[in-house]
Amino acid sequence: MDEIIKQIKSQVEINFQNIKDQIQVAELEAVFDGVNGSRYIFHNLHSMDRFFINPADYVYEGEKLFGIPENLSVISTAREGFVEDTSFVIPREKLMPYFDFVTNKIERYLENLTADELIQKPQGCEYTRLELILGQIRHEMWHVGLSSAITFENKNVWNTFTGLSGLRKMIKMKE
Repeated sequence: MDEIIKQIKSQVEINFQNIKDQIQVAELEAVFDGVNGSRYIFHNLHSMDRFFINPADYVYEGEKLFGIPENLSVISTAREGFVEDTSFVIPREKLMPYFDFVTNKIERYLENLTADELIQKPQGCEYTRLELILGQIRHEMWHVGLSSAITFENKNVWNTFTGLSGLRKMIKMKE
């Protein structure tokens, strides 16, 4: 595996740990700006599922596999498909399997990705693979921060945050 791909993979693993920690502690019922916490988390997972690899050939499987309607990923009243219903909370028992599905899908993708492919655009996509990956890393962490703040505001609890030092711990655990 190319060194740059190894580094991307390591950073993505850290992000996955942060997202997993957020799902486990999040205040799913808390409403912020007309949307509950479970929908913000689902939006983040759906975005990784759709945009990390190639949004041009994306097919959503989450409703069939986990019973989560895709339009619940829409969190803005300005976007088509928005459902204004704060009472419908996506339970952790559905969010965690979807998280695992997305994580496995992305990990398989990174295993086969090469450094040369990073600067290429996937078929039908306007962005390079590197732009898609970096865009999702930025988006993931923005939403982890938002969900963390919502949870803290409602439960007075911060979720665990994993940074670069967490990478060393994850490596040691695998050895």
